[in-house]
Amino acid sequence: MPTNVFLGRQPIFDRKRRTYAYELLYRNGSDNAAFFEDPDDATRRVLEMAMLEWGFDRVVGDRYGFINAAPGILASGVLELLPADRAVIELAGDVLLDAAAVDTIRTAHDAGLRFALDDVTTADREDIAAIAHCISVVKVDLRALGDGDLTALTTELRRVFPKALLLAQKVEEPEEFTRASELGFDLFQGYFFAKPEVMNRSERPANLTAALQLMGEVNQPEVDLDRVEELIANDPTLAYGLLRLVNSSSYGLTVHVQSIRHAIMMLGLGQVRHLALLLTMATKGQRVDEELIVLAATRAKMAAGLAGDDLQLANGCFTAGLLSVIDAVFQAPMAELVADLPLQQDVRKALLDGSGPVGAVLAAVFAFERADTAALDRLRPDDGAQLREVFGEGAAWGESLRRELVGTRPGP
Repeated sequence: MPTNVFLGRQPIFDRKRRTYAYELLYRNGSDNAAFFEDPDDATRRVLEMAMLEWGFDRVVGDRYGFINAAPGILASGVLELLPADRAVIELAGDVLLDAAAVDTIRTAHDAGLRFALDDVTTADREDIAAIAHCISVVKVDLRALGDGDLTALTTELRRVFPKALLLAQKVEEPEEFTRASELGFDLFQGYFFAKPEVMNRSERPANLTAALQLMGEVNQPEVDLDRVEELIANDPTLAYGLLRLVNSSSYGLTVHVQSIRHAIMMLGLGQVRHLALLLTMATKGQRVDEELIVLAATRAKMAAGLAGDDLQLANGCFTAGLLSVIDAVFQAPMAELVADLPLQQDVRKALLDGSGPVGAVLAAVFAFERADTAALDRLRPDDGAQLREVFGEGAAWGESLRRELVGTRPGP
């Protein structure tokens, strides 16, 4: 497989901001082209990576997985590899459906496959109406139309697809999530969840102060085992969460860990400190969407993997990955939060302006998230295979944390 082929994922949320699904994003080449000349070949590549290189469970967890596909791929038998109860086949909104394609989609739907229509701009098409009962999700570009046109379109889509969920795409800002919610959309796709809504406060909430104090003390370079044990043990929620995670299948320990000190001895002080940071964000944030914790964990694991054999750089990258979402977790400016934490200078610079060696690794992680191959070709040329490998490891760890901290997926 060429090293410049990338597969990332983008979260899709329900109205309660729970992660409903992931769309698998395929990119090939520095021009960020989403498909090869043959779209069926692109689908095969996505399936090859999702099913064979990572495993479907590793890349989407127990959520739904949206996969772009042309009608021609449906008759090939390739999609039979996918779990029918969790895969959603995404068809382009402007796809031309002849009688054979309609029959193929209906047959696949009867076999249990779900379908979504992408970039829908009109509901007034006879060929689309012919498969309306097969469509579970209809996707609309939130930025393509004004509110008046969107209102008219959503009304018409509800009439043509009465059982389908309406999904707003390109929801990148918190204000856009609010707008899409008011317009009646059911699902929302984009990175709005990772951006803070409130950037200025006259008074800091008590829970934020306590959280930062705990994170700061745990992250002190000279902190010893006894102090870390004391800090965690004094917070029952943190202590319970850490012992639950350590005893989960994520760590594969053969003994039951019964105390914070035992956890430190089994995993090492560094790992326990990182878990304490993660759990503090998860339990004490202003508004913590589950996907923020998954994103922090995935970024941390992926960044550390990209650091290679340099243990100091890997540790800094892991910490920076974890803390890259704290502005959204605590709804406060990154500069304000970083100022209160005893961070290494390279971690601090990475979080504030993306500079330095840690910043360069984080930039590659961010580019991979958004399938920005132009940036990846500049930052990590010829590292496609390594990027996919460390992302798979990060996504798997993030999903294991989600299962322990949050639970099962929202229903369809």
